[in-house]
Amino acid sequence: MLSMQYIGLSVAFSVMVLMNFIGNSMVILVVLLNKSMRTPMNRLILNLALADMVVALFMAIQFVIGPTYQHPSGTTGSLLCKFVTGGTMAWTAATVSVCNLVAISIERYQAVVQPFSSLSNLTNRKLKFIIPICWFAGFVWNAPLFVSVTYRKDLGTCGEQWSHALLPIAYSFGWIIVAGVIPTTIMSYIYSKVVYKLWFDMTPALKSISKKIILSRKKASVAVIAVSIIYVICWVPVLLMYFVAQSSPNLVVHSPVHQILIVLAMFNSSINPVVYSFTSARFRQHLIRLLHCKSSTRRPLRGDMTMTRSK
Repeated sequence: MLSMQYIGLSVAFSVMVLMNFIGNSMVILVVLLNKSMRTPMNRLILNLALADMVVALFMAIQFVIGPTYQHPSGTTGSLLCKFVTGGTMAWTAATVSVCNLVAISIERYQAVVQPFSSLSNLTNRKLKFIIPICWFAGFVWNAPLFVSVTYRKDLGTCGEQWSHALLPIAYSFGWIIVAGVIPTTIMSYIYSKVVYKLWFDMTPALKSISKKIILSRKKASVAVIAVSIIYVICWVPVLLMYFVAQSSPNLVVHSPVHQILIVLAMFNSSINPVVYSFTSARFRQHLIRLLHCKSSTRRPLRGDMTMTRSK
């Protein structure tokens, strides 16, 4: 019989997964079906939406579907754990999301602080390298999980099995650095520069730019800053809990507290489309057109706001 804890967790996950797939699908379709939205910045947001959907899919398999059936054992069970039911793909996609958020913050810095530098412009040609590098980095960083996650008879399900007791502690601490400290530091520094440039810089060069373009840049920056802040709030507790669980033999990685924090991480993957909707009039317009089965091929207007690059 399913416990009340599992029922509550599965309901929360189901709601988040539904929000995630509907919202991020809308983001992807808005970008793909409207020529004015196919900017380099929006392609990064599209990749972020795709990564968020992968996070939701494999977390749902691990925490909602997994407990309801008898997991296969042996070689088949181990392979399923590594690539489907063990959550490794969710962590891989989460790494890709971090990479995208950092890339987006750099794009905002270049668009706002160095708008006239041709070398700093984000182009589709550069994205052909940036996006694959993010996915490659995600798989490389999570390679230890693809090795260590396997079917464990003592648990009757998937779990990590390391060759040395110190390895999971070192790896979980590495997650705090790679997905917590480094991106948070980079984004904090970059966005502090962006905020100063847009809201406090009163130099003549900035005054010469039209108020419409400045407003566009402000709204675009507010959207991506909000997404970055939400990421830090939702994921840092998960990273800390993962480290604590690996460091303390009395705790288990999938304890009730850890599962609640996983729901918080799922919330992060689901809320981004809502942020875009509230901060971007252009995104809302195209979303309404999409819901009415219309698409647009008109060229972007100079100074268009969030989800277009402002020069």
